[in-house]
Amino acid sequence: MEVTSSNFKELLPEIEDVINKSTFLAIDCEFSGLNVVSEINAFDTPKQYYEKVRKNCKEFLVIQYGISAFRFDPSDGKFKQRSYNFYIFRRPINKNIPDQRFLCQTSSINFLTSQGFDFNKLFKSGISYLNMSEETDYREKIEDRQKLRNNQHNNQQSPSEVDPIPQDVQPVVDDVLQQLSDFLDTDNVELELPKCNAFVRRLIYQTTAQKFKNKITLQTKNRNKDRILVASKFKSKKEQQEIDQRLFEEEMSVLDDFIGFTKVLRIVVDSGKMIVGHNMCLDFLHTIDKFLTPLAKEYDEFKECAHALFKNVLDTKFMSSSDEFKDLIQSTVLKDVLEAVSKDPFQLPTVEIEDAGQGYRVEDLKEHEAGYDAYITGLCFLSMWNYLGTLKELSTADIFKDFSLLEPYLNKLYLMMLRDSQYINLAGQDPNPSRDHVFYLTFPRDWRLNNIIELFSPFGGVYVAWINETSAYVGLFKREQAAVALSTLSQSDTYSIMTYSRRQAQLEDGPSPAPVNRRKRTLDNTPRCNKKIKTDQGTASKKRQTVLEAESETPKKCARKELTKTFVESDAWD
Repeated sequence: MEVTSSNFKELLPEIEDVINKSTFLAIDCEFSGLNVVSEINAFDTPKQYYEKVRKNCKEFLVIQYGISAFRFDPSDGKFKQRSYNFYIFRRPINKNIPDQRFLCQTSSINFLTSQGFDFNKLFKSGISYLNMSEETDYREKIEDRQKLRNNQHNNQQSPSEVDPIPQDVQPVVDDVLQQLSDFLDTDNVELELPKCNAFVRRLIYQTTAQKFKNKITLQTKNRNKDRILVASKFKSKKEQQEIDQRLFEEEMSVLDDFIGFTKVLRIVVDSGKMIVGHNMCLDFLHTIDKFLTPLAKEYDEFKECAHALFKNVLDTKFMSSSDEFKDLIQSTVLKDVLEAVSKDPFQLPTVEIEDAGQGYRVEDLKEHEAGYDAYITGLCFLSMWNYLGTLKELSTADIFKDFSLLEPYLNKLYLMMLRDSQYINLAGQDPNPSRDHVFYLTFPRDWRLNNIIELFSPFGGVYVAWINETSAYVGLFKREQAAVALSTLSQSDTYSIMTYSRRQAQLEDGPSPAPVNRRKRTLDNTPRCNKKIKTDQGTASKKRQTVLEAESETPKKCARKELTKTFVESDAWD
């Protein structure tokens, strides 16, 4: 079901009920850009990976959010689902919240347009949102204004607080006082005074309080982006309090509208339901940053906060890449996973659209619509979950009665493009695989891939992860050759080499400024820059890589070609 600003309020009670009754929720997001792809290095740590994805979250926006709620019905052993496709776009608010910048990649917009994304609907009917920090700031400003209004009618300036009126401003003040005097003789309720600057407004406030005490009340209002003074005839304290309270309630109602889609995520958090996504690191971080609380700068603080918000998170890309499934699922691109888990030895459980609800069917073929992708993610998850149960010969009811079969996959975010299958463990320590076979190499600007391959040729094939035009990480396929390679290559005035661990220690002490011109992240399996990124990095692919890398183009040429294809959501980010 499409959800926009026109039907959001009406559907919110239903959405809350569906979420609270669900067994789990599958999510997916569409973004205005994904340039984080070009920043990731194959030998990043989870902490470094997070820092780069966090930067991406600050630059780009979520423009569509899909939620597919799956509920297991033990009475018939079937799953029921309802799915929602939210258009997300924050409108200009007011001076309380800075205007949001809409940064995008043309490749991203072009890709979504080719998939039928309705940008007119996004901009005209997108649902607003505020994270908790923004809402708190906004709410405090409204409450402060209410306090000022409550005190305004009792506060009179003492002589020491009276500002002298400059000679050139006196005629302006006199003219306003005359208008106010004439206003008292009319039946008009309000009088809008001429626009003036803040200093003149202060002078008018003080002279009005002196001359028209208990007769006229002034209030500053926003009109057509200008701040002007509006005079009204004095009311009793009770009447004025009632007016102020109505104004306060109106401002709070406006704030409530601006919170918008954030309410849905707060319902999700409060429900404690398990969240399932595919390659969901970026979706997960955007979800927290845009709709809940700004992402922490410190990695450990982020993990603590994220796990406090979402106790159970499952990434189906991590699950499908695990030892239990990697021989059965050859490609972990979402549509390929669906194809794999739809046939033996898998079996998709029966999933029906909830009575009187709306959802998707596989044959709808609405790839890259967030709601549909969330639904497909949920189906893939159910099939893999069911497979784990059949291995233990469990009944359908026993398989889906709890999440005990899923423990090895919970709270682990897949980190795409990293060389050694690392992940972010939200509920514990991250993996720390040995990288003793990896070296940090710096070299002259005119070096190319062949120079590096030739340098390491006595020690076997290598994997090169470019950092910039003069440095790269180099991983040996023959790990046992690492010590010999370091000893042999350490003496040179042309290049420098150090262990991966030593380089990481340097970065912890204080990283050097990021280079302006970055090369391609990695060169793996093919000389073409626009290759589809593979998740399978088994022994066979490594052997092919050794040969192909020797025939690769120079990194400089490769970098230029990749600039024309930075948005690869259709394959790499699925």
